[in-house]
Amino acid sequence: MAINQRMKIAIDALPLMMPKTGIGFYTHHLLSEFIRIAPENEYYLCDILWKQIFYNLIKIEDFPTMAETFQHISGFPHPLKIVSRILLFLYTRTTGAKKIENTDLFFGPNFRAIFRDSLKTVITIHDMAHEYYPENVDEKLLRHLKQELPQTARLATLIITDSQNTKMDVLKFLNVPEDKVKVIYIGVDKTFRPINDPIVLEATRKKYHLPGEFILYLGAIQPRKNIAGLIGAYHLLCQDPGFKYHLVVAGGVGWKNQDISRLVVELGLKDRIIFTGYISSLDLPNLYNLAAAFIYPSFYEGFGLPVVEAMACGIPVVTSNNSSLPEVGGDAVIYVNPHSADEVANGIRRILSDKELRSQCIARGLERAKIFSWEKCASETLTVLNEANRMVMASPDSKSFTWSLQ
Repeated sequence: MAINQRMKIAIDALPLMMPKTGIGFYTHHLLSEFIRIAPENEYYLCDILWKQIFYNLIKIEDFPTMAETFQHISGFPHPLKIVSRILLFLYTRTTGAKKIENTDLFFGPNFRAIFRDSLKTVITIHDMAHEYYPENVDEKLLRHLKQELPQTARLATLIITDSQNTKMDVLKFLNVPEDKVKVIYIGVDKTFRPINDPIVLEATRKKYHLPGEFILYLGAIQPRKNIAGLIGAYHLLCQDPGFKYHLVVAGGVGWKNQDISRLVVELGLKDRIIFTGYISSLDLPNLYNLAAAFIYPSFYEGFGLPVVEAMACGIPVVTSNNSSLPEVGGDAVIYVNPHSADEVANGIRRILSDKELRSQCIARGLERAKIFSWEKCASETLTVLNEANRMVMASPDSKSFTWSLQ
């Protein structure tokens, strides 16, 4: 068996410099676990746009401070945000920070990469949604993905995907060898658990003005997430005078969502649907625990972390029967066709009214959520990084390519 060597790893910090979403949490949790379980390595954060290392993670105690600093930067107005990143870049020039070329390996947790002749590169591709729903992707991002992701995948030493389904999509669209793509399931934070403290739960209810009984959707408000379909299904449920549940839609505003508000008004649901906006990570477990059920009727997911989070909190789940979602939910959730409002409505009705089915889904969900841990994800990711580091460097034919996405 090969012995893992100490590595100097440069890591794209861009996901940490934006408001936390799925990929930001992925990067944050991986780095926390890297430092804890493999402190012998050297970890360097770099700004991929400036191609410069600016932070050396020496010990795990440094990480929360660094992450908090980046989050402050992400909240700055645009001109000040750019100035702050320039100052970080200049700081590295004056402190003699290690150059990218002096590290062993570059890890891009969100598909972007820096390639150098002496550098091994591992990237994570979380989904290929832009291939299935290009009309739902920002035009600038779509252009970069179409033009540069195939080249990034070709030049990368190894590729990580969050699910077997995403691996098959990568092989289908990016034309890379199968043995180059490694599947590693992402984890769920230990804070996602059943919470029975009424004081804590009530504080979250008041903070976000939540109704007494509700079903929950959590995620970006964008067409691929099928919010319009969920609202249509909810409208069908509300035709029953005895249906008492509100719908809470939690998450930041995404791309092409202008019709959602109009649809809510047209269907007469303005008083029954609550849009909370972005939810603090500290409040997410409480939000799940307050819900009667979690509904996730997405058209496509590379993994679908909210499904695992809801299961870990002991909340029954209704989700789509497509992409990676059956792979993640197993036999613990109710599956529906997201293109059928009737089927989504029936799935919600069943999980709310059938006590035996509800108890079964809760018990199975709690058990299934245990297989998704950040420690396991980080350990398997480090194994892939070590594998890449041991591989013979390919011929330096064209390894000068660098992502330039702003």
